[in-house]
Amino acid sequence: MRVPLRILKAVAVLCVLTWIVDGFLLMRSESPRPVSPFNPNLTSRYVGAIHVHSLYSDGGGTVSTVVQAGQETGLDFIILTDHGTLQPRYDGYQKYYGDLLLLVGEEVNTSAGHLLSLGVGSHVEQQGPRGLNELLAKISNSGGLSIVAHPTGRRPWTDWSLEQFDGLELFNADTAWRDDHLGELARALVFLPFMPDEVFNSLVDRPQKAIRLWLKHSKRRQVTAIGSVDAHERIPLWGDRYLAFPSYERLFGLVRTYVITESQLTGKVDIDEEILLNALRLGNCYIVLEGYEPAPGFSFEIEMGEQTLSMGSRVEFRSGSRFQVSAPSSGPVKIILYRNGVSLAETEGHELLVEVPGPGIYHIETYQLRTQYRSGDRPRIWIISNAIRVE
Repeated sequence: MRVPLRILKAVAVLCVLTWIVDGFLLMRSESPRPVSPFNPNLTSRYVGAIHVHSLYSDGGGTVSTVVQAGQETGLDFIILTDHGTLQPRYDGYQKYYGDLLLLVGEEVNTSAGHLLSLGVGSHVEQQGPRGLNELLAKISNSGGLSIVAHPTGRRPWTDWSLEQFDGLELFNADTAWRDDHLGELARALVFLPFMPDEVFNSLVDRPQKAIRLWLKHSKRRQVTAIGSVDAHERIPLWGDRYLAFPSYERLFGLVRTYVITESQLTGKVDIDEEILLNALRLGNCYIVLEGYEPAPGFSFEIEMGEQTLSMGSRVEFRSGSRFQVSAPSSGPVKIILYRNGVSLAETEGHELLVEVPGPGIYHIETYQLRTQYRSGDRPRIWIISNAIRVE
């Protein structure tokens, strides 16, 4: 028996409407929250966008465009990393623009993948197919910082036998959406014109593979995890034509790295570059999915008697020591304390206090609890701390 065409059409329309309503309710659960009150007396911290491209390589905007986007989104610093060139630095772009500090590094193409070279002051490149060790040594000996770019992304890092790199990108905004299935991407395209904040938030998930790699290499030495934007504001079309999307402003507001420094920035470029890069080298920083909510009040510390130390610290185990976590938010959150990659303690609240059980590599992941009509509270990754090593 044939089903009448009008019934098939009605069923098809009903399915489409259900899909749209379902997508709208899901997107609404991804809406940004306003920043919550926090303790203004926290240690010096600065928020920045790391890994940005301009017209000096394959970016779509001038350095001035990048700077303006950073100023409009309230950044304290930007690290420009065009492909294979340090020319923006030679051309005098590394400086303060009002309160915004622009630092210039570069993204180096190596035999193992892409590598961010920061703070070296001169152009570097791999010499020959076996020259990667020498490249990493040169960056280190120059007082610079080497960060593995998009380690699990479209062009993943392939040589994990090397131990000289200083850190890796735990989040990369340009590649975060690439593991989403076609249904998620189709939904994103439909709602992008109407709910752009929600769409971009929905495409970022917990970077499980990158976290496993980070913790594996952190067992032997300090490896810093950062969140990068990998911003281009450029999608190639044909010939010289391109689409200026996603904008610098959009990505600068999506993923940020907060850096905790021992002293306040001075306003002097060379000194402040050293302060920021040294803090990154030590792991005195944390990653925030800023599209959900800013997190200037987040803290992860270990209390050892009268001494309190933050992320990036390396300490000897002392009985009676405690971890203290604070994650102020204008809505419900879940805090999870991990020991060697395994969940040790958690709470659905904004504070967590746990006695240190023994040696290990400890880090915090904070999730925003987003109400979704089908499944109740749905945890969405918000903050990932760097590690505290207890030996």
